[in-house]
Amino acid sequence: MFLRSLLVLAKMPLDIFIVVLRFYIFGGIHYRKYSKSLLNCIKLTIFRASLTIDIKHAYLLAPYSNSFLLRRILPFVGKDLVKNVPGYGSRYDKNSIWMAKSATSKADPVIIYSHGGGYFIQTQVTQVRSLMSVYHLLEPKKKSKTSILFLDYTLVGRGKPFPTQLMQLHSTYSNLVSEGHTNIILMGDSAGAHLSISYTQYLKTLQTEKIFPKKLLLISPWVKITPLPTELVEGRSWLQNQHYDMIHYTRFTNSDDIPPIFGEQDPFSLVFGLMAKVPKQESDWKDIPNYSSPDNDVFLIFGEDESFRDDILEFAKYALDLPWYEKVKYGDSHKYLERNHYEYERRNESGKCNLSVFVEPLGVHDSMLFFEDVVASQICGRLRQGKSISVEEIDSKKYFGISRLVRFLNETL
Repeated sequence: MFLRSLLVLAKMPLDIFIVVLRFYIFGGIHYRKYSKSLLNCIKLTIFRASLTIDIKHAYLLAPYSNSFLLRRILPFVGKDLVKNVPGYGSRYDKNSIWMAKSATSKADPVIIYSHGGGYFIQTQVTQVRSLMSVYHLLEPKKKSKTSILFLDYTLVGRGKPFPTQLMQLHSTYSNLVSEGHTNIILMGDSAGAHLSISYTQYLKTLQTEKIFPKKLLLISPWVKITPLPTELVEGRSWLQNQHYDMIHYTRFTNSDDIPPIFGEQDPFSLVFGLMAKVPKQESDWKDIPNYSSPDNDVFLIFGEDESFRDDILEFAKYALDLPWYEKVKYGDSHKYLERNHYEYERRNESGKCNLSVFVEPLGVHDSMLFFEDVVASQICGRLRQGKSISVEEIDSKKYFGISRLVRFLNETL
């Protein structure tokens, strides 16, 4: 298995070389949205290859700690993003690191960010670069009172399967609550979004008094641990997008990969499996205020061309009362775009959370944090001049996810 993982790494330069040749010979690659961008075609190729590596040896992809990433790597590649940011890089507790620390009221928002990577791949610089870009694009008054806390959870490749990561989140969350923080927001991409959603189900099981998060910021959430055979058919996103997305169904249908991630946990549990439970019921979610109260907000974004698309739509149907599941045919936005099938807003409806949902046309898995980080160059240029930059000044099509998340936060923080 170790030799196989080394082979994956050794083969990457050849894979990149082939992509470059195909790009210039054929004028593009079949990745659709990024077909005309060589950089993004290379990125997708690397990400696809990375996800095939053995879980135990995933550390070879990024052999550094999150502390080193935040304190050394990000300041090196984007020093203006972290310069003068209050509290940046300081530890909050043993499981978390500040990316921005506001010194204002306990009622001000604290965002706990949980990174994606299947629980076995270390955080990538693109993820934290994108997150700091979101921070700098906030309106000055919103920015000054917003704190961001990076959850430094243990990867499963170290022999610590789920729910180790859930307990680490609970520890940090409980510390904030005990200090009097009342406006805690959970943010996550992919597995990090799975962790954020799982935590709301976990809170529900506790018999003690609890405070639920005020908001959920969910980016391409991993809501079904493994696809069912009935979902690996033509017309479903797992097969439809197998050539477009960084996620390929073979990674999630290999029974040997599940125990290292989830151990002996019940794969049909609402806390661990989320949408694997049978039968699926809206009542599983309606007794959690995050999904049923107009005092709570949910931001959900995912891509038209991502393998998780149909699973996310199913989750949104049962948990968020989104009316799109099995009613909208995706995959043709390059021909025509019906905006009401790609954007959905709901505010102040009794028995329902406030909801903002965006399907990125031809978007791939987690594109906001893996492909939109280049906006940091524009932001850093402005910061070097001693000036701020607003979300209205960036390209909302190129930076589809970041621009919409910033507008959502400007509205709701």
